[in-house]
Parts: sequence; structure tokens; C-alpha cells
Amino acid sequence: MELRVLGAHNAESKTTRLESHLIDKVLVLDAGGLTRSLTFEEQEGIRAVILSHRHFDHVRDLLPLGVGLLTSGKTIDVYAIEDTVKFVSENLMDGSLYPDFRIFPSPETPVFRFHTIEFYKEFQVLGYNVMAVPVYHAVPAAGFQITSGSTTLFYTGDTGKGLSQAWPHVDPNVMLTEVTFGNGDPDRAAVAGHLTPNLLEETLSDFKELKGYIPKIIVAHMNPAWEATVRRELAEVQRRLGFDLQVSEADMELDI
Repeated sequence: MELRVLGAHNAESKTTRLESHLIDKVLVLDAGGLTRSLTFEEQEGIRAVILSHRHFDHVRDLLPLGVGLLTSGKTIDVYAIEDTVKFVSENLMDGSLYPDFRIFPSPETPVFRFHTIEFYKEFQVLGYNVMAVPVYHAVPAAGFQITSGSTTLFYTGDTGKGLSQAWPHVDPNVMLTEVTFGNGDPDRAAVAGHLTPNLLEETLSDFKELKGYIPKIIVAHMNPAWEATVRRELAEVQRRLGFDLQVSEADMELDI
């Protein structure tokens, strides 16, 4: 499985992009900084998108992606829980901002075809085995376990304290997760439903106690104002727990 990090932050600037990831050039995990990371040719290679939740920084680039693919004749399958599908349908795909790409350029060949998925029910996407698991966040959200061959990736999306409730249901050897704030802002992290390095350490300790190992960890969704602190505090967590941790950056390509 080839993982390309398209965006690794929760705020955008000249040097940071909103969270989005690309698997094997065809499967997208969240669509925050998607189109500004890919050429038009690369965008035409996308065949499916998985959305973890409805927050704007995770769905925004569906619209410019739709514009770029308008004349391609291709339909991209989009998978998400009911809350996300409902929000995107009513607020992004209602035709008020851009054309409704669920029926445009025609109902027979729309740019996007949406699929509502259920928690704990495995489904197939482009030959990948995928299962959604509820994760704690400020809005209804899903983490996704994605298996291809010997690789099982668990993408937590945005989540916070309470992530350990997902552990009985997943068995990844790689985990793509978030750490948004540093340890100095626990109250904001709790209200917003995000992780700090301390909370990540706590939930990984729970994982090891239950499973007997800690998977390779890839961290994204950093708040740029906290990034230097988050990197330092994550290094301390890594030393204490002794596991493989990598802080991601836009355009990073990983063979997992």
C-alpha cells in the first residue's frame, strides 16, 4: 500500500495544507487539501473517496475536484456515514455553490456517486476491504480500517479522548491518526474532540494492553501554531513507549 500525504494540518497557509491522503493513487481519505496537491492528470486517476466526517477542512476540495473532472466522463464513488452524506448533500452538493455533482453533468454519469455506510459492516472499495468504526469528535465521525494484502491501515480521522473504544474492533499494523494540539491546551482539545500527545500516549497504552503491540503510527492534522510543541512532545511519547512514530508532512510518500 502506497500512502501519499496530501495535507497534514488543520489550517491552511502557503506552507500548510488541510488534511487529505491518497492510497495507491486511486483512493482518497478525506478531501481537505486534495486538489491543490495533485495535477489534473493525477486527479483523473482518483476512483473513490472516503470521508471521515463533515467538517469543512475534510470535505472542501470535493467541489474543485468536481469541476476538474466535469468533462472526464468518470464517476467517483464517495463513502461516508449518514450524517456526513446528509451534510455534504445539503450544503455542498445542493447546486448553490457549484453544480450538483451528484446529478451533473447527467444523472446517468454524475461526477460523484454517494454511498452511505454503516458502522462495523465491512464493504469493498476498489478491492480494498473497508470497515467504519465510530470515533469521538465534535460531530459524528468515523475511523476506517482499510486492508489490502498484508497491510491493514486504520485511519482515525479527527478524534479525541475516547478513541480507545475503537480498539476491540480493529487490528491495524499501521495507524494514521491526528494530534492537533499540544499538551498545554487540554481543555480546547477536549471540547473540540482532538488528541494531544498525552492523549495519544494514553490511547496507545490502552491499545497495547488489549492487543499486545503498538502499530506503526503516522500523525497528521496538526495545528500549525502548536506544531513545534507537538513534534517535541511526540518525540517524548515515542521514547517512553518505544514504538515507530512518524510525523507526516504534505507530499510525503510512504510505502506501508
